[in-house]
Amino acid sequence: MNTLANGTNNNIETSDVKQLILSFGSGERELLKKLIGTDKGLFDQLFCWIFSDNHRLAWRCGWIIDTTSEQLPDLLTDRIPAIISGLSATTDSSLKRHFTRILCRYQIPEIYQVVVINRCFELLAPSEPAAVRVNAMQMLFNMSLQLPDLKGELRSVLEGLIDEGGSAGFINRAEKLLNQL
Repeated sequence: MNTLANGTNNNIETSDVKQLILSFGSGERELLKKLIGTDKGLFDQLFCWIFSDNHRLAWRCGWIIDTTSEQLPDLLTDRIPAIISGLSATTDSSLKRHFTRILCRYQIPEIYQVVVINRCFELLAPSEPAAVRVNAMQMLFNMSLQLPDLKGELRSVLEGLIDEGGSAGFINRAEKLLNQL
């Protein structure tokens, strides 16, 4: 682990990185974000762990990759199909939140648009956490800008969601998106 503390990771053992991720605090998270921006091998490893059966490892890696890709969006450009696949397959709310948040920052390739649209409509269910629902709404809105036929359906769904109620933040976002439509 001394190699991480020194900011070099040439000889970091996979088990050391995994242990660090499972026990990190904010300082280690920031260090990992810097490292994966410069070390493709470490980035690849963390990206693979997003799909791990270990819930804690998967969501922490998702969190690191999500927040890192905000500043370095090119990191994920070629990984969008894998993220879409992960979003379609996961039942984990933390990963749904990170996958939808990530996808909101990218243009969805045409070949995947129907899959993403259908999944985002599914994620608007009241049983989903508010953050997942808000990200799914935003994703649908973003896609409606390229697919005008989607606007009518989205408008109708947003009106229904507002009528159903929910958290103040959820209703606020639904109203803002509805006004923008």
